[in-house]
Amino acid sequence: MRQMQCTSRTMSRVSFRVASLFTALIASAALLSPGATAQALDDAFPQPQGWPQIQRQSVQREELGPGVAYQRFNLITTAGPLVVSIATVDLKDPRVGLTVATHDGLIVGKGERLSSMADRVAAELGINADYFDINESGSPLNLVLSGGRVLHQPSRAAAFIVDGQGLTHMGSVTLSFNAQTNTGGSFVIQRINEWSPSVDLALVTPELGAASGGDAVEVVLDAQPSPDLYRVSRIEPSVTSPIALQSGQLAIVGRGPQAQSLLRAVAVGDTVTLSETSDPPVANARLGIGGGPLLVQDGKPVADPAAPAPEETDVRNPVTAVGVSADGATLWLVVVDGRRPALSIGLTRPQLAALFVAIGANTAMAFDSGGSSEMVIRHEGDAGVSVANSPSDGRERAVADGLFVLNTGAHGPATALLLKAPATQVLVGSTLLIQPRAVDANDQPVGVEIQDVALAAIPPTRAAIDPQGRLRVFAPGDVEVTASLGDVHAHARVRGVPRVDDLRITPKEPAVAAGGTIQLAVQAASSDGLPIAVDPDAVRWSAVNGKVSSSGVFIAGPRASRTTVSATVGGAVASVDVLTGDHTVMFAALPQPGTAPGQWRYVTSPAALPGGVDAQAAPDGAAALRLAYDFSAPGVTRAAYAQTESVLAGEPSALSVEVYGDGNGAWLRGGYRNSDGNAESLTIARHVDWVGWKTLKVAIPPQASWPITWTRLYLVESSKEAKEQGSIWFRNLAFVYPGP
Repeated sequence: MRQMQCTSRTMSRVSFRVASLFTALIASAALLSPGATAQALDDAFPQPQGWPQIQRQSVQREELGPGVAYQRFNLITTAGPLVVSIATVDLKDPRVGLTVATHDGLIVGKGERLSSMADRVAAELGINADYFDINESGSPLNLVLSGGRVLHQPSRAAAFIVDGQGLTHMGSVTLSFNAQTNTGGSFVIQRINEWSPSVDLALVTPELGAASGGDAVEVVLDAQPSPDLYRVSRIEPSVTSPIALQSGQLAIVGRGPQAQSLLRAVAVGDTVTLSETSDPPVANARLGIGGGPLLVQDGKPVADPAAPAPEETDVRNPVTAVGVSADGATLWLVVVDGRRPALSIGLTRPQLAALFVAIGANTAMAFDSGGSSEMVIRHEGDAGVSVANSPSDGRERAVADGLFVLNTGAHGPATALLLKAPATQVLVGSTLLIQPRAVDANDQPVGVEIQDVALAAIPPTRAAIDPQGRLRVFAPGDVEVTASLGDVHAHARVRGVPRVDDLRITPKEPAVAAGGTIQLAVQAASSDGLPIAVDPDAVRWSAVNGKVSSSGVFIAGPRASRTTVSATVGGAVASVDVLTGDHTVMFAALPQPGTAPGQWRYVTSPAALPGGVDAQAAPDGAAALRLAYDFSAPGVTRAAYAQTESVLAGEPSALSVEVYGDGNGAWLRGGYRNSDGNAESLTIARHVDWVGWKTLKVAIPPQASWPITWTRLYLVESSKEAKEQGSIWFRNLAFVYPGP
């Protein structure tokens, strides 16, 4: 990208950037920066061992703050494109801080977008962290340690820890608490903030969140002046949801035999001493967050025996990971996009490990991958973060927790002014919105009111800028935009261009329901690929055998159709086919049981659950495929599958299937495998709570890697206490395709 020159009486910077909904591309970098910054990677991306050959590459970079640099590499490899976001953090810079955050500050809950978490803790950078109970409690599955307090117990998988001296550790953690009463009672507690009927003894903090289920004894403890000493202030012999705890309070929750032991061992007024045993020691740790697997140890790739989801080891995915240099001075946060073949194909775990070895990490570990993989950054001067990568869901996924980088430098007055805009070029006759931003000596954002900034455009014969920052270009050529905020000044060069070289209509493959509407827009660029700002009213729209408004709103007709829409601006023309409505293609009117290709067989998890797949008629006598299941043994999540293997033609937008329900309430899902090997699942019905035939339709995500192979229809019982058995039937399995 082109760099913008700038000078000022004190310090000034220019940061023109192109910002889309999910990806911010840096169009110019800061030339001046207060204080030291992290030593980012060279602009030449290394060739990691075991990777496909890198044929071409480009990079955008930005200094986010003291000791923190961000780079986005766009790589073309022999296997396909890769987009790699790397943040380099100088852990020795005193203005760099690390923290972890959970969704809404809680353990149990529905999750929160990473950008929301980051803004809540005033972070300048963040990545998603632990795997979590995505469809149930929302709880992280591994360690959470924040503010020196353990908020969730570790699992066998690797965790990232920063100890009391600021040193980082990666690997598995063991931890337990011993509760000793003044009357001689003793309890070993290994679960923290777990509220489940299957957990017989747990320690609860105010961060648990809303939970319910199961009858339990709860003993509330009030902190005392002596370290680790608590006083029993309340005992509830029967609760089904947690007592709301205040700061300084904890609770011990017991069920079954442990509940009775608690009632015998403690009384109101007793004291309880809590002592912690952990390996490695985490008693004085600053933070800890779970993930896994461990990728690199002592500078070499490792195979982690406790890797979460080991079946994903050699599957390309969007991935998130963290690495540290041998001297502990440099931290790398990495997110690689995936599951989007035209943008980025993702990495396997060995390839991710090779990346960290190539950039110089001594130790590295992964976090949750797939649709959760995300990096957010706060561009200089911005009040909040933006999503830096392209999440594979096409949007931010609500996650359980994240790892964040903070700028801990003191806040002060503005010492640098930045000019930000979505492009560096403007079509003659159009406008460009320029937004002034300011930072202080520590790169902390400083609020700026547009009316306090003096703006000018030189020469005035080519352009003019109004007090709101709207720059209108009258003639081709360079225009200098100047800005002043008190004694802080900035200026930047914008180019007026007489024509557009490359024009594209978005969305790329528009589809709209019959009778509906869709807003179309254009993206304009010069021959070197740099964006050109054009006014929407400068675009001329037309449609063959269809309707499109002067503002680019396509109006669909009542029937399925294909309409060509064209846009013209700046001498360039672009066209796109808009698909209206849809049509259904029958896949299997009567699915057949068996083991031959295209037939359906019975599989369960855990293995050997009673049931089967057969052709027994539905209760109303209709021919159909029956899935019989038996979830009468509680204690674990159970699933019964009708499994098949059939490649689907084209790019279907939805699944349609008729299901005869038994009313038992199990969770009905479907599954397919992308062409890149990733297995995906769809929720067809959250609960089969009906009896009789019902037609169900569910969308297939448009970001799927085509063609897809349909693999299963199945029932799940995720509640470990629930028990049911029965049968459901399938017929008229079909797929819906856009257009005629």
